[in-house]
Amino acid sequence: MHFPFPESAPRRALWLAGLCLSPCLHAAPLGLQDEIVSAPSVESTTVAEMARYGSRLEVIERERIERAGPSADVTRVLQMYVPGLFVAPKNGPFDYGTYSLLGGRNDDTLILLDGVRLNNRLYGGLYLDTLPTTAVERIEVLKGGQGLLFGTQAVSGVINIVTRSARSREASGEVNLGLDSFRGRSGDARVEKVLENGLGDLGLLAYVSHNRSDGYKPFREQDMTATATVSDKRRSYDVNVFGAKAIQAFGGDSRLELFYQYADANLDYARPADNRHTTNDRIQQIATATFEQHLGEDFSWFAKAHLNDWDTRYTRIYNLAGGGTRVLNHNDYWGFTDWGAQLEGKARLAGGHELVFGSDNQWYKGQDDVLIIDNDKAESHALYAQLRPQVDLLPDWHPSLGVRREEMSGGEGATVWMLTSLYDLTDQLKLRGQLGTAFKLPNAEQLFVNEPGSEIGNRDLKPERSRNAELGLDYSGALFGQPWSGSVTVFRREISDLITLAGDQWVNGDGEIEVRGIEASGQWQLGEHWQLAADATRNLVDTREGVTVNNIPHFFARTRLGYDQAPWGFGVALRYVGSIVSPQGDDYGHYTVLDGDAYRYLDGARRHRLSLLLENLLDRDYATSRTSNGIRQVDNLGRPRSAELRYTFSF
Repeated sequence: MHFPFPESAPRRALWLAGLCLSPCLHAAPLGLQDEIVSAPSVESTTVAEMARYGSRLEVIERERIERAGPSADVTRVLQMYVPGLFVAPKNGPFDYGTYSLLGGRNDDTLILLDGVRLNNRLYGGLYLDTLPTTAVERIEVLKGGQGLLFGTQAVSGVINIVTRSARSREASGEVNLGLDSFRGRSGDARVEKVLENGLGDLGLLAYVSHNRSDGYKPFREQDMTATATVSDKRRSYDVNVFGAKAIQAFGGDSRLELFYQYADANLDYARPADNRHTTNDRIQQIATATFEQHLGEDFSWFAKAHLNDWDTRYTRIYNLAGGGTRVLNHNDYWGFTDWGAQLEGKARLAGGHELVFGSDNQWYKGQDDVLIIDNDKAESHALYAQLRPQVDLLPDWHPSLGVRREEMSGGEGATVWMLTSLYDLTDQLKLRGQLGTAFKLPNAEQLFVNEPGSEIGNRDLKPERSRNAELGLDYSGALFGQPWSGSVTVFRREISDLITLAGDQWVNGDGEIEVRGIEASGQWQLGEHWQLAADATRNLVDTREGVTVNNIPHFFARTRLGYDQAPWGFGVALRYVGSIVSPQGDDYGHYTVLDGDAYRYLDGARRHRLSLLLENLLDRDYATSRTSNGIRQVDNLGRPRSAELRYTFSF
C-alpha cells in the first residue's frame, strides 16, 4: 500500500490544505487557563513524561534560545546549551552539522518537530539547516535509547523541537532585526491572538523570518586549489520562512491543532577544489494536523497526520585548469516526501497503573536525478505498548516496561523492548536508569542505490541493533546556602549488525561495537544575580572484527558564567573538544572556543531590547569536520571571530 500524493504544485497545495483541515487527527490532555489556549500538547508530554520514569531530559526554554544570536538556527542553540550533546555546524549557521549524543553517531539521534520525524528514511541524515528559532518555544532532549515510543534512529536519544503557540487574548507579538560581522542581515516577526467563538477558544499565531549572510571562508587558503573562484570561497545563505499555527479548543476536553511551515532557502555549498558555483535551492513544507481528547480522568487519546515535503535543485559548476568551466549539475532535482499517521491512547487502570499504546504508520517517496535508487518508495508500520505500574509497597519507585514491533517494506523488521526506573531516594536525590534495545532500519539508499557499473545497495541488509543501558544520579539542593543541582550518567551501548560501507557496497559489519562513557553536569546560583553551569562528557569506543564508528569526540566539556540583573545581563561560555578521529584516521579535534553574549532593555516596560552575541572571541582556527580537496583531506573550519547585534520590539 502506498499513500497517494499529487505530483503537480497546485494539487499538492490543495492536498496540504486538505490535510490541515482533516477532522480527525491528534490528542492529549487539555487544560485551558485564562490567558492561554495551548496547554502542553502530546508532542511535548510524550517526551517529558519519560523523565518521570527514569530517562534523562534536558529542556532549553525560550529565554535561552533568544540569547543564541539573531542568525541562530537550531543547531547553534543545541551547541550552546545541551550537556552530553556534541554539535559542530559544518560551515556556520544554516548548514549541515555533526551531532553526537551520549557517544552516538550523526544519525543515532532522532529529530522531531512537534513530534514529527525530520530524519528521512530514504537518505538518512539530520535536516536542521533551514529551521529558524523564531518559531521555537523550547527544545527537549531526551537521552538514551528511545526506540520504544519513537522507533528507528532513536538509538542515543530524541530531540523534540516544540513550536510556539498563541498565549495572549490581546493581539501581541514581536519584531527582531539583526546584523552580523559577515554582512549578514536577519529579521523576523511574530503575531498572535486568542479569540473566543461558539466552540471554545481559538489561538492563532503566524511568523515570518529572513536570514541572509555572505558567510565566511571555511577553508584555509593553502587547502584550496588554484582553480577555486575567489568570489565563491565564502559559504553564503539566504533563508526565508513563513509559518502559522491554529489551535481550536472544544470545551475543556478536546482540541484540534493545525500547523504549517514553508521554507525557501538558497544555500551555498563551499568546496575547496575547482569550485566556481555550487548551490542548493530548496523548498521545504511541513504540515501537521492533530486532534486530541480527554475522556474523563482515566483515558486520553490523540490522532495525528503529518507531511514533510522537501524539494532541492542542485547546481554545481567547476573551473577547469586550462580555463573555462564544466557544469556537473544544473538544477538537478532531489527530494523526498514523508507522510504518516499516528494513533495513541493512554489509560489509567485500576490500582493507579498507566498503559500507553499506539500505532505509528509512515510512508516515504523520493526522487534523485543523480543518485539512482531502484526502489524510491517505502513504508513502515509499528505497534507499541508501555506499562507504567504503581507499586504501593514502594511509593517512591516509578518504573515502566514496554515493547515495540516495527515492519518496513523491502527490509527486515525489528522488535525492541525498554525498562526504565526512577527512584526517589530523598526529596533532593533521585536514582534513575533504563535498560533496553534500540534499532536502526536501513534506509532506501542503503537498500536500493544502484549506480551504473556497481551495485552499492544491498537488499539483504538487516536492521542495525543495539543494547542500551544508562544509570544516573540527580541532586537538587543547596551549596553554601545557594541553589545547586547536579547530575551524573554512565552509559553503555553494544551495537551489532552495524550498517557500513565495505568497499563499494553497503553491508552489515561482523562483530560488535561497544560505546561507553560518562556525562556529568551541574548548575549553581552564585548569589542573587550570578549563575554558573558546567558539563563534561567522556566517550570510549571499543571495536571488534575491524568495524568501528568515527567522528565521535573522545572528550568534550563546557562551562558558562552568567549575570542577570534587570534591565541587563551578560554571559561568557567556554567549550573544549578533545580528540575526534575521522574515517581516514585523522584527528581533527583538540580546540577551545570562547563565546560571549549580552542584552539590555532600553525602557522600563521592557518592549525594546538590544542583544549582542560574540562568537569565537579568541579567533581560534579549528575544524568542525574533514573533507577532500581532490589531493588530500582538509579541514572544514568553524566560524571565526564574529559579532551579531539584534534589536527586539515587543508589543
